[in-house]
Order: sequence, then C-alpha cells, then structure tokens
Amino acid sequence: MQTDSQSSELRKLVKDARKAIWLFAVLNVVVLFFFLVDGIFNEFVFVLLFIQSALLIFWLLPVFCYQVFFKKLRVKLALYKALASFKEAIAHVSW
Repeated sequence: MQTDSQSSELRKLVKDARKAIWLFAVLNVVVLFFFLVDGIFNEFVFVLLFIQSALLIFWLLPVFCYQVFFKKLRVKLALYKALASFKEAIAHVSW
C-alpha cells in the first residue's frame, strides 16, 4: 500500500506529465498553423520540427531509458518521469 507522500508525489508527477503533453500539443498546433500558412519550406516550421525531434531524441528518450533500464521502474512511471523532467526543464526557460 502506498503512503500519503508517495501518492501525492505520484499525483504531482502525473500532473507535470500532463502539462508537458499540453506543451507538446500547443507547440504542434503552432507548427501546424505555420505549415498551413506557408508550407514546409517556412524556416520557422523547419526549426520547430528540428527542435521537437531533438528534444525527443536527446532529452525524453535518454531519461526514459535511464528510468527503465537503470532504475528498474515500470514503463508507465518512467514515461511520467521523463515528461515531468521535460516540464521542469521548460519551466526554467525564460520566454
């Protein structure tokens, strides 16, 4: 059985993961908007697609693999931790 601190930590982790998913969704809507307006050859669309693929390959995938292979966490929990770490990293960026 989980203690209150573990369950509250899990709720916070899921909440942060959902915020990261919403961030990805908003970014994809922006990319789609610029794609529909100007096509794939718009520099902004190309840069955003490059940034998204780089974040997936160099941030989320290594964090996920570390959580699964080294810390031996369940896949679902490792995915939540990877997304929450992305949300925390984005929170430190000054817009």
